[in-house]
Amino acid sequence: MNSATSALLALLLVFSLVAIPVAAGPGDGMQAQLQAEQQEQTTDDDAAEATTNRLSLEGEIRSETVRYGADLGVVLQSTDDELRTDYTTYTILDREFNDAGEDEQEAMVDDVYDRIIDRAAELEEREEAAVEAHAAGQLSTTELLQIVLRNHNEAAVLSDALDHIDDRTDRIDDYSLSIQDQQDALEMHRTPVRAQLESAANGIEDGTVITVETSEEGYALSLINSNYIREATIFDNREAAWGSDFDDISDAYEYAGELYPWVFENRQSAGAREHTDVNLYHIEASHDQGQLEAYLDGGTGEVYREVQELSHTSLPTETETIWSSGDYRLSLNETPASGPAKLTVTDATTNESKTATVAVDGFEIGTTDGEGTIWFVPPAESYELTVTAEDERIELTVGN
Repeated sequence: MNSATSALLALLLVFSLVAIPVAAGPGDGMQAQLQAEQQEQTTDDDAAEATTNRLSLEGEIRSETVRYGADLGVVLQSTDDELRTDYTTYTILDREFNDAGEDEQEAMVDDVYDRIIDRAAELEEREEAAVEAHAAGQLSTTELLQIVLRNHNEAAVLSDALDHIDDRTDRIDDYSLSIQDQQDALEMHRTPVRAQLESAANGIEDGTVITVETSEEGYALSLINSNYIREATIFDNREAAWGSDFDDISDAYEYAGELYPWVFENRQSAGAREHTDVNLYHIEASHDQGQLEAYLDGGTGEVYREVQELSHTSLPTETETIWSSGDYRLSLNETPASGPAKLTVTDATTNESKTATVAVDGFEIGTTDGEGTIWFVPPAESYELTVTAEDERIELTVGN
């Protein structure tokens, strides 16, 4: 086997893992199968008022948690998208630009700009079609994440191409072209969730556990690393051609305060930008629990896209449920708006923290830490929780 073949096989091996729903291990067959008994449950009805509102999906929701890892397909597709864009800008704006007259240069810039805007529109169309297909069961979660990540990468390529156009316009007398609104619209596809997926796809980090929810109207992607990060989009809330429902940027900012009252009451800083070319109002705010970024659509007057990065350890507990099973005590703290949940496993007698492997609906989310706790993103509906500790396997149902 020559060195080139060996290198290719090694590369394929590195990128062999994509998004996999990992089932909980069956064990050696000697573990005791126990059904946990609920001991007590307390609910704080005011907890939802002590954190941020979140953009939620309506109707029938498809939900799945997977571990997304190295993905050669996405890497190759991103390279292809970059080559296509580079070829367009090179052949028109580099090879031919300097020898053209000013009128021809203006026409060249306009041509490339229109092509990029068309490509940007394709991102929206591709994403919406993929979400609808996933919600209908016609697309796997792996395939959806690949498309979302492809958009993340292609948006960066198109943004660079717009910068290239901007550089060329500076060379044409009495000619200008505003690209900032289009740049900001492309940034909607460049989120912290997708950046995490990009690192996983490139093999920079181990597989990322991510929860995907889709419906006919939109999607939500959620994960926990050092923070709880969630992005959501409602496609039905986007009507760019309708004109603006807001009088001005101040009107949009005030409405954002009505949508996210806790955020603005506890804000450390906040601001808004109007992007008239794409009919969007970009709202940003930092607060005691993290950060909010929302795009209000001028046409509908509603939130089109939202990204929230929150310190999950600072979120209020809405419901605490305690179960007992054999030698173990399980405590589940749930946060508002189907936010992250914390499970703590301890010895029922000594209260000593216990190491346990935890699975949600058969998917292994990880192992409890030194304090016997693990944070995870729960499904929107009821789910099965499986806790495996030493020689016991505990099963319980959470929710209705």
